[in-house]
Amino acid sequence: MSVLEELALRGRRAVDKADARTRSLAALHVLDTLGCVVAGTSHPLARQLDRFTVATGVPGELRTPALPGRHPLRTTVWAEAVLAHADEYDALHPAAAVVPAAVVVPAAVAVADREGRPGRAAVDAVIAGYEVMVEAGLRFGGPRMYGAGWWPTAVLGALGSAAAAAVLLDLGHEETAAALGLAAAGLGGLLSADDLGAGHYLLAGRAAADGAEAAHLARVGARASHSLLDGPAAAALGTSAAPVSAEAEPHVNGCVFKAYPCARPLHAALDALEALEVRGLPVAAARRIEIRLPGALLRFVTADRAPAGPTEAAASAVFAVAAWLHGAATDVGFFRGPLPPGVPEVVLGHCPELDAHLPDRWGARVIVDLADGRRVREEVLGGGGDAARTLAGEAVTAKFRRNVGAGDGDGDWTRWIARCLSLDTVSDVGDLRHTLCRLAPPERLRRPAVPSPPRNARPHSRIREEQA
Repeated sequence: MSVLEELALRGRRAVDKADARTRSLAALHVLDTLGCVVAGTSHPLARQLDRFTVATGVPGELRTPALPGRHPLRTTVWAEAVLAHADEYDALHPAAAVVPAAVVVPAAVAVADREGRPGRAAVDAVIAGYEVMVEAGLRFGGPRMYGAGWWPTAVLGALGSAAAAAVLLDLGHEETAAALGLAAAGLGGLLSADDLGAGHYLLAGRAAADGAEAAHLARVGARASHSLLDGPAAAALGTSAAPVSAEAEPHVNGCVFKAYPCARPLHAALDALEALEVRGLPVAAARRIEIRLPGALLRFVTADRAPAGPTEAAASAVFAVAAWLHGAATDVGFFRGPLPPGVPEVVLGHCPELDAHLPDRWGARVIVDLADGRRVREEVLGGGGDAARTLAGEAVTAKFRRNVGAGDGDGDWTRWIARCLSLDTVSDVGDLRHTLCRLAPPERLRRPAVPSPPRNARPHSRIREEQA
């Protein structure tokens, strides 16, 4: 049996195996991802996508929180996937080194909307899509692909969105394998070597849209080679697929929710600062903060104090530290503006001892020079396949509220969140999406951008509290 056929079967088996806990977790991933999409509409990329679709777009039938108006399926999936990942806040699978949320969830909810499917079918699609994309990442060594210049999410993402769409289109095994084959035929996605820019994030959108399109092509009879991942992909990637992984539980259970909207290598460093503060140390008055990372992760981050925009700011250790010092480490808006005053010197360095823990654990060692002359150190290695802490349950819901600007007392948002978390009982995914567009109208993209408040005026600023 070919790798593509094995993946097709595995996606279906994951759905059959999913218990109530897994299905609730899949609904939580939908909530988290859609919150990231709404948060992404304040990113400069969102306005660029809007201008592009106005100039070149074709009218369609789907509404989306990512763009004003109505758009075809491909445009809808593409835009939502781009914005879901634009702030680096979407869920990931650490061991496979892929971010299935940004690719699979937009495809699943958009196809479910277009086909008039219920929430239960969308949950099935998310579980199957995550399963296929994560398993492909595990078998082809997602972490190793980074070193070879490939972005695993771009290379393998279309497989996940194709598997999700195949479930919603009720494709049989042969058609699903064909959908994966059509998606595999266009696999690719180079990792940016210097400036991420729009190019990196557009790759997530293309992968999601290509996969959804592949499933629709398979439904009308299009076919592709089943051996694309056995020979051609192995030659291109420099490695054959590893044996299938254990099927103890669906792979969605191994995905983690991000706690911070910044480059993943910096998450452990922020956790280390938090640990120092918990110990009662006056970190807010630090003169200098040094962040040491595994060597392979240094290529993904900078110490830039004047990044070109939010994309570059999310990769800047200086901005991540500044956000933490100002009590805004979970606020995507902090990365939209200039660096506030009073941020100490932040430098990056290599910690060779952490190299051996990759790819299972992404650690960080933080060395802080305090104002009183003391030097303190904290190291966070983490566990469970990821260095940074993950979020679950109520914390994910609180993150969603922050991302969409919903207060605790907002009854409309409270009801919408409850419906999304009970996605298995929703009769029409389209109605759920249309309500989201009403609560977070995408038309605001065409209004003048509202500048973020001054950084040093934030209410929970550690710097302000320390200086006071």
